Amino acid sequence: MKIRKKVFFRNIIVFTLIVAAGAYGYLYYFLNSLNVGGGAENYPTPGKRVNVMIIGVANGLADSLMLASFDTKTKDVQIYSIPRDTYYHRKGYNKTAQKKINASYGNGKADGVVKAVEGLTGVPIHYYVQIDYEAVEKIVDAVGGIEVTVPQDMNYDDPADDLHIHFEEGQVIEKGEDIVKILRWRKNNKGGGYKEGDLGRIKMQQEVVKLGIEKVIKGNLILNFMKLQGPIKEYVKTNMTPDQMMYYITKASSVKSDNIHLATIPGTTKDMGLSFFVANEEKMKEMMRDLLEDK
Repeated sequence: MKIRKKVFFRNIIVFTLIVAAGAYGYLYYFLNSLNVGGGAENYPTPGKRVNVMIIGVANGLADSLMLASFDTKTKDVQIYSIPRDTYYHRKGYNKTAQKKINASYGNGKADGVVKAVEGLTGVPIHYYVQIDYEAVEKIVDAVGGIEVTVPQDMNYDDPADDLHIHFEEGQVIEKGEDIVKILRWRKNNKGGGYKEGDLGRIKMQQEVVKLGIEKVIKGNLILNFMKLQGPIKEYVKTNMTPDQMMYYITKASSVKSDNIHLATIPGTTKDMGLSFFVANEEKMKEMMRDLLEDK
């Protein structure tokens, strides 16, 4: 009887290992099929910390900018939102609107944003992930939805963009289509938006990002990630190689919710012909001290 039990448990272990190997193999095959931009092959894989620029794109414009940093040893994840109206003057781009940091996407796409954010923060950025709002909708639905409570009445219609947002304060939404709407909402047609302006919108983006990360890392990260293969393959672009993605996905499998920290770079709003967010350089560098010290 003891021998049979040993054989049984041995077979269970072998079977589990085969399934796990198959899952990892399939994931690696999938990662090889992604839209990978040039340049990442020559980037060194950071031994401790990796910094990734996350660019949310809507209608061909950079609508959301987040600098994510993952410490592979402590398993800490730090995510810093950078307001799209942040002032950053790039040499040769002297028009007022070109001094907003999200304008760097129109001139250099993802690489342009990476260079601008590196110049603003002083933090070296190893990789970028560019994600379209259509991907957000599909990803949210793929993980079974995420629950978000609407903070205030939202009523906005833009027939030209086929965008119609109608939510009541306290309403709970979870479908991908509705999550995208709450991410895009800034103000109502008749006036009235977030009390903090665009910073209020950024807080909503951060809440959705954290809820999404928690949903993905809960349970089996590899299997959950495989659920996202469709929308990721179609709508997400990155300059990370499959080997690099596999490495960090494996490292991230033990990240806990308490280790995810979100913040917005410090600064103030200022009218400079247009409304700009002007970063407080001293406070920003203090906030990102860990990232700067790990260069």
